Amino acid sequence: MIENVEALIRANHHRFTKKETALARYILENPEKVVYMTITELTDELKLGQGTVIRFCHKIGFPGFHAFKIALAKTLGQQAHEEVKVESLILEVKQSHIQAIEETSKLLSANESVVRSCAEKIATCRRLYLLGVGASGVTALDAFYKFMRIGVDVRYTNDPHMLAMLLADCNEKDCVLAFSQSGSTALVVDLAALAKKNGACVVAVTGYSKSPLTRFSDFVLLTSIRESPFQSGAIRSKIAQLHVLEVLFEYTKSLLGLRADEATKKTASAVEKWIY
Repeated sequence: MIENVEALIRANHHRFTKKETALARYILENPEKVVYMTITELTDELKLGQGTVIRFCHKIGFPGFHAFKIALAKTLGQQAHEEVKVESLILEVKQSHIQAIEETSKLLSANESVVRSCAEKIATCRRLYLLGVGASGVTALDAFYKFMRIGVDVRYTNDPHMLAMLLADCNEKDCVLAFSQSGSTALVVDLAALAKKNGACVVAVTGYSKSPLTRFSDFVLLTSIRESPFQSGAIRSKIAQLHVLEVLFEYTKSLLGLRADEATKKTASAVEKWIY
């Protein structure tokens, strides 16, 4: 580990409780693992309460676990970078993207019944709401376009206040599709909690099975990609999200049958005059 984070931990070691000392030891011994973990995963691993982790972060000068992970990722990344050849970079990126699709496909195949249930919920719901901000918001926008084209009554806006007001009207007849790679995006979690409180079915698309978002979800569709705080929005995470979305969309489309076909024809006809 780099001196600054390690030094902060060691300098404050005398202030730690017994549980905080165990946490400090784990972090010092597993920094590369911790930087990819959610606070839920870390507390489950060490059998600690989340309050212990938060107090530990406060004692060494960070407002919370996410801020601590950013510092940890920064220190781990402070290494000399070797010169990269374009040819090897192209191959590396290609393999990374292929791996993202293959590993995410395995997760979906292992949970076919969940995929089927999610598609059935979307196909039969009164209204579909989409949640996502930042890079995941781009995925949500793509989902809006796809489901709108096949006749699903879908709602999305990148204005969180407007989205909250839209969700105020949702109920048990509605479905919510929430995108958050980390599963810890506060805005998405809060809106999912609101939807759940109103009785809507919440489907989470995330890289973490144990995260704040999954606590408010009826179904969880996992991507295989995990990000450090500095990798948020990486294209391989986007590819994994879009792969899940495409599978869910195509299955929903098959369930809607002629209704989807007719809606696709109408929406295509609406814009065909602008396509040369």
